[in-house]
Amino acid sequence: MNIEYSFFVVLITMFLSYLFLFSFLFRITRVNFYNPVVNFLATKVEPVSSLVLPLGNPLFSSLLFALGLRIVGLFVAYSDSYSLIFISILSFVDVVNFLFRIMFYAVIGSVILSWVAPMNQHPIAELVNSLSDAVLSPIRKYLPSMGGLDFSPIIGLLLLNLVNSVLISLIKSLSGPLL
Repeated sequence: MNIEYSFFVVLITMFLSYLFLFSFLFRITRVNFYNPVVNFLATKVEPVSSLVLPLGNPLFSSLLFALGLRIVGLFVAYSDSYSLIFISILSFVDVVNFLFRIMFYAVIGSVILSWVAPMNQHPIAELVNSLSDAVLSPIRKYLPSMGGLDFSPIIGLLLLNLVNSVLISLIKSLSGPLL
């Protein structure tokens, strides 16, 4: 296959799969539907996954459609060198890693926004804060207030990295015989 064509297919499938993963993440964290970014994804992107995969639940349709797009993109790029099973496992690891990275960067973004522009009403800032609150709210329940300092982002970042590393190691170790 032509290298420019395969690069283009990989790029498009990766971009589309990330759109569907954002849609999945926004739905699972229950961010404000009236946010323009979330509203766009819910009205324009989710119906596509529901049409292709009519599972009844747009949450799982978005996730499976994103995974399928990643498999197609990586298969186009690496079908000469690797088996479909290896490409599927690699796609699953990529999807899990992407979801954790977005949550990680959302926590970092909310910390920076709290310093630079507290109480900002911009839709992207609200989205970042909503995503990070999904991670930090359970931690804040158990972590006492420390004189006006919030240490929950530090613990949240550590937990996100720990869970991401454990999950990816577990997936790789379970898939070892399949490769």
